[in-house]
Amino acid sequence: MAAAPDLSGLPPKADRAFGLKLVAPAMIILIVLLALPTVLTVIYSLHDVPASGASFGPFVGIENYQIIFSSPVFWRSAQVTATFAIGFVVLSTLIGLAMAMLLNQRFIGRGLARALLIIPWATPWLVIGILWKWFADGSVGGLNAVLLMLGLTSDYIPFLSDPNTAMPITVLAAVWRQASFAGILLLAGLQTLPEELHEAAQLDGANWWQRLTNITLPWLRPVLITVTVFNVIYAFLQFDVVFAMTQGGPGDTTQVMSILIYRQLFVNTNIGLGSALAVILGVVALVGGLVIVRLFYRKETM
Repeated sequence: MAAAPDLSGLPPKADRAFGLKLVAPAMIILIVLLALPTVLTVIYSLHDVPASGASFGPFVGIENYQIIFSSPVFWRSAQVTATFAIGFVVLSTLIGLAMAMLLNQRFIGRGLARALLIIPWATPWLVIGILWKWFADGSVGGLNAVLLMLGLTSDYIPFLSDPNTAMPITVLAAVWRQASFAGILLLAGLQTLPEELHEAAQLDGANWWQRLTNITLPWLRPVLITVTVFNVIYAFLQFDVVFAMTQGGPGDTTQVMSILIYRQLFVNTNIGLGSALAVILGVVALVGGLVIVRLFYRKETM
């Protein structure tokens, strides 16, 4: 007698087992590289870990978190991180969108311009920080040379040692790389937009702004969600560029949370406190990404 057909919609057991075998290596790698360090960080944050890290040390519960939330240094760093994140996310997204729309137009050399867009994205974060540190140097930096040539300043400006300019320059350095990444993704999204939609809108008398807000941006919404979430995560977890350019200075002007974590873990060797800071930063980055997704999809369903 023939076996009754499977109406569950699930693949046969043999196929499911084969699929698990295929993804098992990737799952093991993810567990080793992501899950285990995350679990260990949470455990460390609940202990007074000795500087050697040879053991967990005595269990202190949420004492490390209480110390952090009662520290003005933490709240100052949180303020700096929020300032950095807002500038980074807004500028990276807007500049990336502008570059994508420009490179989606037809002009001579468009292929070369698109190829050049990849260069900042392909450059490591640490290299970006070193290059911009040289570029913004107060003695021999190229930025000062350009400003002098244009007559916008009469003397060299110590951008990275001035509390008023250190943060903006650091944000611009990080944006220079991330905007190219956003531009690449958004340009790929624009390539799928049928030209007939814009042509029909023009025939109906729609101006540039109306076509952007009613056709281009709604079409790019899925890509914009992805780009914004990536930008939010990179903003909160940024370390390389800030460390290479200012190391958190002058004073605490650019001491974002990642720099504070570095100092607690590797300078003060306070593993428990540094791990608690890392947990807080990870949660903030995760929540920030989820909020962005929620806001975009709420607008889509309204």
